[in-house]
Amino acid sequence: MPFSYLSNIPIYLVSGRGEDLHKGLGRLLTSFGCQIKGRGLIGEFARLRFSEQLDRIADDLDSGFWTPESILVGRSYGGYLLLHALADLPPFPGRILLFSPVLGEAVTPNRRYGSRPPRPRKLLEIADSGAFPPCSCLEVHTGQDDPACDPDLARNIIPRLPNASLRVVPGAGHELDLEYVGRMFLKFIGNKRMQ
Repeated sequence: MPFSYLSNIPIYLVSGRGEDLHKGLGRLLTSFGCQIKGRGLIGEFARLRFSEQLDRIADDLDSGFWTPESILVGRSYGGYLLLHALADLPPFPGRILLFSPVLGEAVTPNRRYGSRPPRPRKLLEIADSGAFPPCSCLEVHTGQDDPACDPDLARNIIPRLPNASLRVVPGAGHELDLEYVGRMFLKFIGNKRMQ
């Protein structure tokens, strides 16, 4: 059932790799009545170089989402892109919600899964130096068994970012259950900070 007040909240979404903006998480948000804009990681945008993707996201944010009311939502590699784009910008005035964000290089102990995104150590270096520009709230959810968003890396990075909180979901992998994601999104909209 849609929540009419959600249609007035500026929401910018960056999906995971190979995901259309209006499927998966995007479809869930629109089912709540949200009017989303953002970037799906398919087609022309997916073919851009990493730095060009960051520039496009920065331009998007500057042209309508650089407000205290705005909410940025990222999933998987989309969360990685958002964090990298924001790292090079002034402090974001709104709030950020990330689900299973890639945070750097990840390799499972059995080596069945490995990921090395561009600039794999940058977020860790920013956390180490305390240089990430503060926002009013950054909330991250990842699965305990997530091979792409390594929970140990998340525990190392996220708590050291300004106004950030981390929730590691027991027994969950990279694809967090959409019912859980929906509950956490609605709670995030209603709260200033995760309890």
